[in-house]
Amino acid sequence: MTVTGVIELGEIRHGAGLAVPEPVRTPMRWRFTWALAGLAVLATILGPALPEPAPLAEATIPARLGDAAFSMGEQFYVVTSDRTIVPTPRTITAYTLPGATRLWQAPLQLAGALHGVSAVRGQLLISTQPELQEQVETVSIREATGQIMWRRRALFEGVTPQGQVLLWASPDGTPSASTGHEVLQAVDPVSGTIRWDYRVPAGGWLSYRYSGQTPTHIVTLLPSGRVEVRDAGAARVLAAADLLPARPPATPASYVQFALDMMLVREGPMVVAYGLERLDRRWSAVIDLATEYVTPTCRDKLCLVAHLGGVRLIDPATGRMLWSDPTSTSIDQAGDYLVVGARGRDGLTELTSVDPATGRERARLGEWTVIAPPADHGELIVMRTDLATSRAWLAHLDPATGGAHFFGVVGGVTGDCEVRAGAVICRRLNASVGIWRPVPLP
Repeated sequence: MTVTGVIELGEIRHGAGLAVPEPVRTPMRWRFTWALAGLAVLATILGPALPEPAPLAEATIPARLGDAAFSMGEQFYVVTSDRTIVPTPRTITAYTLPGATRLWQAPLQLAGALHGVSAVRGQLLISTQPELQEQVETVSIREATGQIMWRRRALFEGVTPQGQVLLWASPDGTPSASTGHEVLQAVDPVSGTIRWDYRVPAGGWLSYRYSGQTPTHIVTLLPSGRVEVRDAGAARVLAAADLLPARPPATPASYVQFALDMMLVREGPMVVAYGLERLDRRWSAVIDLATEYVTPTCRDKLCLVAHLGGVRLIDPATGRMLWSDPTSTSIDQAGDYLVVGARGRDGLTELTSVDPATGRERARLGEWTVIAPPADHGELIVMRTDLATSRAWLAHLDPATGGAHFFGVVGGVTGDCEVRAGAVICRRLNASVGIWRPVPLP
């Protein structure tokens, strides 16, 4: 582990020098004179209260090109690739966060790319979906030691609010449409004991309603047009109704999406919103579920994003459109504001905070990549990467004012970054993982 000092870069506002800072070349004697003058002014203004800039501790987790690297809770994992030129046994290695201390390394006999990961009750769940679909597999690994507790020829679907692991199992291990032989199982994450199972009727299509990453409801769309809603904890039927036209069993079911406590069902260019608990009809509106999707980032608001660009805000009580923005490609809740993003330069996103009620612009925030979800008070943690030098500037961004408070600079990164356990975690250009901490409070 190495430690590097990072200087606090202060606060700037959009429209006033928001470009990535560039070094200015001046003669040495003038640089020395200006430095003394600057220190004198700061000392006069701030006096003895001037804080020392806090350095960020830097650590590196080794990884290679093709390895899967991800954080989960307070640990970080590296799963080696099974596509190496010289075949080598696949391993998984665990590290602490944010210290990057190696905890253990264990063999991992899984083939293919990772399909999903999660953690519950001290167990790490990993599912793979290789090119040969009959080799789909899910394993449960003890987070403290790397010991594999159980493995199933099934696809991992999520962890229920009760802490059970949902698995889609079929006779040949394929995640294909239902033939009447597939079973949705809920198993104990530690022992693998089956808590309940639900045999999906032939032609039945499953859809899940999530709260964050947690599946809370299971919805079955049957060929007869009947819709059944189950709670994910026990597969108990909460509501059932004939809502869809009949279809052949091999034909895909109509588009269904979930919004807050509602299920949106496609009816041509319209959708009908039903309450999820009783399947009571709420409203209908002109929404094309084939080209638009409901984003969960707006919390208690119903936000739609079009696949080809454009966002809309819908009144969840009536289905009436409140406002739209055809130029934006993303929308998130940030405190009392919504933040919309439009495509900017070099892969960055031009961010603007808007009034949720009207969509009117409140502040232009500049071009950033958001690397952490908005905090409860609305602050965003963002970065701006200089592609020429592979350095990235880290900042807290205030959606109310557009003020950006820089707190660090990291180097040699790809831009694939996140904030976890009080640290900024980035994949480096050499495929290793860099960790910089602590992330200061705004």
